[in-house]
Amino acid sequence: MVATSVISKGSESLDVFTRRSQPKIEINLLDQTPGLVNSYTTGDQIEGTVSITVDQETRFDEVEIVLQGTSHTTVERASCPGRTGSQQMFLKLRQPVDETEYSTPRLFEAGHKYSFPFTFVVPDQLLPQVCTHSRNNHQVHRSHTMLPPTLGDPMLAGNGKTLLDDMAPDMSQISYIIRAAVNKRSTADHRQIKALANVAKKVRIIPVVEEEAPINTVDHTYYCTRKEKSVKRGFLRGKLGRLVAASAQPKPIRLSPPSCDARDTVSTVATVQLRFDPVGNEQPPRLGSMVSKLKVSTFYSATPWEDFPCQAGTTPFSQIGQALFTETVPLSTMCVASAQWQKHSILSDADRRDSLNSTSSTASEQSVSPSSEFLGDTYYTASVVIPITLPKTKTFVPTFHSCLMSRTYSLDLSLTYHTPGTNVLTPTIYLRLPIQITTQPKYDTLKSAIEGVIVTQEEVNAFFRPRTVSPPTTEAVIDVSLAPPEYSETISSAPRVAAT
Repeated sequence: MVATSVISKGSESLDVFTRRSQPKIEINLLDQTPGLVNSYTTGDQIEGTVSITVDQETRFDEVEIVLQGTSHTTVERASCPGRTGSQQMFLKLRQPVDETEYSTPRLFEAGHKYSFPFTFVVPDQLLPQVCTHSRNNHQVHRSHTMLPPTLGDPMLAGNGKTLLDDMAPDMSQISYIIRAAVNKRSTADHRQIKALANVAKKVRIIPVVEEEAPINTVDHTYYCTRKEKSVKRGFLRGKLGRLVAASAQPKPIRLSPPSCDARDTVSTVATVQLRFDPVGNEQPPRLGSMVSKLKVSTFYSATPWEDFPCQAGTTPFSQIGQALFTETVPLSTMCVASAQWQKHSILSDADRRDSLNSTSSTASEQSVSPSSEFLGDTYYTASVVIPITLPKTKTFVPTFHSCLMSRTYSLDLSLTYHTPGTNVLTPTIYLRLPIQITTQPKYDTLKSAIEGVIVTQEEVNAFFRPRTVSPPTTEAVIDVSLAPPEYSETISSAPRVAAT
């Protein structure tokens, strides 16, 4: 007992001495507001300084300053108890320190404060070596080498001013940090480097995300862009006709860049085209309300995704080391009883003339194909426009796909209608549409000023002047040594501890 006590006391004294002798590192960001998180987007410069002080003379070899982007996932195993997970460092930018900034010899003196400036530019794309796993198509590799947004960290989920929920599970996280370290090489082996001190500072990065091509919903079991339903007179009674609801994928929701206030509350709209095919001379049903909800889906996996994840699969995600976390966000409930039905007749010459001279909206209404049971001549059409407004109580990140994680969105629409004799249950017709969320670049805020620029006739002539386009004479060379490390699989039964 005595020996143990002496050893313990000596170890504690040694730890205290070691902590006191460690260099003290502080990372200061330009325009940093105390208590707030700095947010950046594509092309932004992350500027600041690393300040180092010591209590006693300390020899060192180098000061390392890097910007790192890392993904962490943890998935519950279905076959046996426990968890399996992965981590990937997809970004590592190193700030070179000029030799003239170091003291000679490499020695930190007590009482002096040493400052090392750094500047990182947020890239718009990752190195090709980041995504080295097998893939089903080239488009997957393109998406996996785009910069993903900060996700899953409750300290960074807000807009830099308040903490908000970004609707990501605790088992998936994408984080960016600026790490500073004071390193010293081993005297026995110069290839081994030991960190005398190491600190990190979190930053929030929301990259610019452009609009992608609409999702092909043909033969897609998850999305529903067209729905037919019989309209009945009442319980155990005959049918009035057939109601058809159809809509295309709405234009994307465009988020404002980080640190910029949104000017518009309505980001986009969805248009639902309705068609009613009566059995005889029946009138179309009276419309009730339109309820819109946004379904937020976060896909994460212990192994890289070989294709874009989808909820339409038949195999449970847990059996293949994958997981899905969904959350539904209510958007609006609006009364659409004032929507006007327009009557059409296939055999009417007047209707043909009207269709030729119709506006684009009327032509869009008539583009809804007939129902599966339409055999008559008369039908009715209507159009309902639904504004999509994102609530300010949640944080939304752009749609993205990375090697270990993906975030997608879908719009759920439910339309109620009323028919005589249906007082107990209100019939409803449902649609589910894919929708993208993108991020605007900062220069879009200057769009109004750019639109006011006058273009001269000489500039127009120069634009249409023939020019020669030839391939470059030299090929770009990529340094493979700069590629981030590969995926490292970790298996544990204990919950994951978030990095600080």
